Amino acid sequence: MNTGPERIRILRGAVCLVLLAALSGCMQLNAGFTVNADDTVSGQLLLTAERKVLTLNNRTVEAGFAELRQNIPTLPVGPETRYEDATHFGSQINYRNVPLAQFSSESLSIIRDGDRYVFALPLDPKKYGGKVAEQDPQNQARFMLLMSFEITVTFPGRVLDVSTGGQVNDRTVTWRVNPNEEKPTELRAVAEAPPRPSAAADSEDTGGGIPWLLIAAGTVVLLLVAVLVVLLLRRPGPAGGPAPAGGAPATGGPTPGTPATTNPGPPGVG
Repeated sequence: MNTGPERIRILRGAVCLVLLAALSGCMQLNAGFTVNADDTVSGQLLLTAERKVLTLNNRTVEAGFAELRQNIPTLPVGPETRYEDATHFGSQINYRNVPLAQFSSESLSIIRDGDRYVFALPLDPKKYGGKVAEQDPQNQARFMLLMSFEITVTFPGRVLDVSTGGQVNDRTVTWRVNPNEEKPTELRAVAEAPPRPSAAADSEDTGGGIPWLLIAAGTVVLLLVAVLVVLLLRRPGPAGGPAPAGGAPATGGPTPGTPATTNPGPPGVG
């Protein structure tokens, strides 16, 4: 007679096999990323599964998706919203100007290596199907086989190298990996990265260098003051020259306080 834990294990194994039998083409990972010249990433990632699979054994779509998602390696972190349509249910993650250092994850990464951007998405079965592999390690490979991927990455520079299956259109690389097809070991692309700003430009932008603009403005102000001083010094004085000192009259006359000399008349006749 089977014990409780053993019965649970067998039941989970049966559910897992039923799930895998229905999984064909159900789990999809779609993503569109734009690598910006300032070493940030913008875009969206959509992880979905078919409703008919998620609701097996009378589960809700939310419970079914939460259980199925445990088989997917960690994704880059971002604001996450619910996604659903008539046939699929899942999660959509949005990215807006996320620094490359914060974008790497267990499932995919975009890094800058000198003057190159490198995108990588390993399709290692050991990273997928972790929960279903608890019952049978072969289910990991089966889980990966049944998944589909559609990935688009746009770079700011020319695409230099791309893994097998990638289609290049100008600066954009696209992969379409269908379910029930053997998967490549990795989706990978390498593209040119623009030069980083020079140290001098960085110091000016951050205010850490010599404030050349302030120095130039100060020089101009000093020159204007010097010109104004020269013009004032060369300005002519009032017409007629300076007035006599002490307020003395300009024409001759008796000095105040001195008796005036009388002009004697003609001598009289004796």
